[in-house]
Amino acid sequence: MVEDGKPRTGWGAVWAGPAVVAAGALVGLAVEFHVLGWTSIPGGECGGDSTPCPEGTTPTLLLAFLLTFVGLGVLARAFQSFTERRPGKAVPVALTVLGVLLALWPGRQAYLWMRGPVLDASWQAGPDRPATVRAQGVWTVGRDASTVVRVRDDALVSYDSHGGDRRWTLRAPVRQSVCGMSERVVDGVGLVAFARCRKPCDTVWGVDTRTGRKLWERHIKGVARFTSASDSLLAADRDVAVALTDTGVQAYGLADGRPRWSADLHRKHRDGEECAPNVVSATGGTTTVVVTCETADGGSGRLVTLDDASGKQRGSLALPVESPAETVMVLSADPFTLLLKESDKRGVAAVLSYPDPAGDPVRIPLTGDDEDLMPLPDTYDTFKARPALWATVSGDTLVVAGAEPGASSADRVSGYALRDGRHLWHADLGEVAALAPAGRGRVAVLGNGRLRTLDTANGHRVGEDDGTAVRTDRYATGGQLLRAGDTWVVVNGDGTNGPPLLGLR
Repeated sequence: MVEDGKPRTGWGAVWAGPAVVAAGALVGLAVEFHVLGWTSIPGGECGGDSTPCPEGTTPTLLLAFLLTFVGLGVLARAFQSFTERRPGKAVPVALTVLGVLLALWPGRQAYLWMRGPVLDASWQAGPDRPATVRAQGVWTVGRDASTVVRVRDDALVSYDSHGGDRRWTLRAPVRQSVCGMSERVVDGVGLVAFARCRKPCDTVWGVDTRTGRKLWERHIKGVARFTSASDSLLAADRDVAVALTDTGVQAYGLADGRPRWSADLHRKHRDGEECAPNVVSATGGTTTVVVTCETADGGSGRLVTLDDASGKQRGSLALPVESPAETVMVLSADPFTLLLKESDKRGVAAVLSYPDPAGDPVRIPLTGDDEDLMPLPDTYDTFKARPALWATVSGDTLVVAGAEPGASSADRVSGYALRDGRHLWHADLGEVAALAPAGRGRVAVLGNGRLRTLDTANGHRVGEDDGTAVRTDRYATGGQLLRAGDTWVVVNGDGTNGPPLLGLR
């Protein structure tokens, strides 16, 4: 409306323009919150314990709908008020667009504050071929784990952990599959062993993990019962490579594969008891071998420690078993921590720690009144040469996945004192898909659509990125979680249904 053909002036005319800009900003925020809110949902749907929505999704969408109605109403009134004072639509439309543009940056910052930290899939490796292969273990190489070596049945494949590009591939011998690998890489050298179908694990390679070159090859008398992939058949420490044989341990030079020494640990008595090495671990100049024995009436076992340099025996301790061992696995070389389970249902089923190298072990039972411990994922065909454990040792604390009585899957993480076996703490997380060290005194747990960081001393959630939403579901339960600089890498055992490696950043 105009009087005498002139537009109205005064304070109403002065504030009409800013009112249109402000209304445009409200509409811009509404549109931006709709886009950001709906696109933040992984796979287009979320909610519940299995796939929770990222933090801030609900308030973002509520604000989007609120600002839609309020913004459109305010914009219509401001637009009308402006045109009453200054006819024409070009100027108010331009002011509306200006308001929308001015709202984008503050709207983005407000959304990031409400949403909190998230991890997106920044890269993924191409699928495994042939589709029948499975991962048997993982090594990391270089500063900040710049290279990840995924050991499959048929090959060792190296990836750049920052972008996922393949660096090298080393194929297994014809008609042979990976049956063992060292827990760690020492001075860039890793150990891997191969076996033919239903034959002992008897071919050992020393591999330069930086270039993918085979440094040396040796043939041993493999343990007859290990005809498929198994852990702790090989160990590397300082300049020595150690391999289990059918009667004991054989040591080689780590860099050149030259024989160093051998130790015979096999025993056979008149009463039918036969003892043979089961697993080996090496660290700090000492090799520890678990020797298990079986008789017609039961079984026994002992821990034998050897000097890395000479192979001379340093000590021997009896294991607290009276029946054949069903599961024997080293959870930590230092401090030495052993997962042991007898075939006898009333026998030992516990994690054993040795705070006193010459004394009796501390037992942490796998099942108790309050919870059941699950140090091993329920996956049977992957990570057998080097298991992706749901347990880690930090200082004098064992951090292990567990479940409430009656639960069928791991839904919590607990801490136990290795010195006396006390249950220190537990944290209910809903799901455990992978567990890994996350720096000094911290452990990271992936599961339930979140990456959580816990203090290993008390179980408190710590860190600026604790509770980070993971906006992808392309990882499997029981995969290997690794920290590589600013990237989290998930290594899947089956690289056909999901990517072999997935980078989260």
